[in-house]
Amino acid sequence: MQMPKGSAMFRWSAVVLLFITGLLDIYYGNFYAGFYENLWYAMGTIYVFTAAVIAANFEPRFAQPAVFGYAIFLFVLWATTAFATGVGLDTVAYLDKAIEALLAVNMALLIRSSRSPSLLRLDSRFSFGT
Repeated sequence: MQMPKGSAMFRWSAVVLLFITGLLDIYYGNFYAGFYENLWYAMGTIYVFTAAVIAANFEPRFAQPAVFGYAIFLFVLWATTAFATGVGLDTVAYLDKAIEALLAVNMALLIRSSRSPSLLRLDSRFSFGT
């Protein structure tokens, strides 16, 4: 499947952001997280693995939305627990979540640009009453 040039740019920037976020999560788990370090190791490993999956362009119709959902899920989970408990409000966590927010926007643009325009709009054969 041939991808447009814009999609390739979004894909490779997603790979870089995923890899950076994964390494940052592993670093955070190693030096900052304390009791929750295994959770940070798992999150970092998932990000590094998904960087490889996105780079290989393996099952993009599944992998791209899955990465987008995972990034949004972790961002919301961090926001609710960090602001409620005060844990995870340090510079490394803020940097990690800023990169994660960029990743979510990048993945949304990648999903949008890699889909065929005819598949994104409603087919006229199936329109009701128009």
